[in-house]
Amino acid sequence: MKLGGRRLVRRSIFLAAACMLALALTACTGKGGGYLPPDGVLFNGQASFGFTFSCAKGDLKIELSYNDKGSNPLGSPFGIHGIVDRVGPIVESEYCIDDNPPLVPHELTFLGRYYLTSSAPSGFPPSCPKKETSTAHLCRFEVTVRDNDDSMSLTPGDFFSIMLSSATCIDPTGTSCTTLPVGSVFYTREGLLAGGNITVK
Repeated sequence: MKLGGRRLVRRSIFLAAACMLALALTACTGKGGGYLPPDGVLFNGQASFGFTFSCAKGDLKIELSYNDKGSNPLGSPFGIHGIVDRVGPIVESEYCIDDNPPLVPHELTFLGRYYLTSSAPSGFPPSCPKKETSTAHLCRFEVTVRDNDDSMSLTPGDFFSIMLSSATCIDPTGTSCTTLPVGSVFYTREGLLAGGNITVK
């Protein structure tokens, strides 16, 4: 499993840059949703997710929902809501004129904060708060999605990966904001969708 911050930052910036470039013609939007099948070993239920991103009037927004619906390495089913980090306007402006192609076609990797939308399973870190305050920072996640079929139809086979971390990001210039620190990831699930679709243009 590779947590490389350099790739993460580049993919996140590429998304922001693509959106900003598209503003001259239309708003940049993307969406995806579906579910991973149970494996009968570690995960005994489906894991459903949905995400949307939009860039209108220079404001990039990405929201994520994720629900593990069966027993899993943390214990009971649970759900989270993710808020993806925003890329600063200076960095967006720098990458709007970058002609380099994406490292992996039709793939997005994004990192942000999350909170539980359900009761906590027994293996969930108690240090991760359910809401953010001035003294309690939300824990971090990383998601990678890949549009394998380059299609907007509801076909299985697209890729989804999620990692939940007990780490927080206090200093926006620190490495904890651009990668998940080694040893902080306590939940990982990934695979090809059994249903649904991811669209990445």
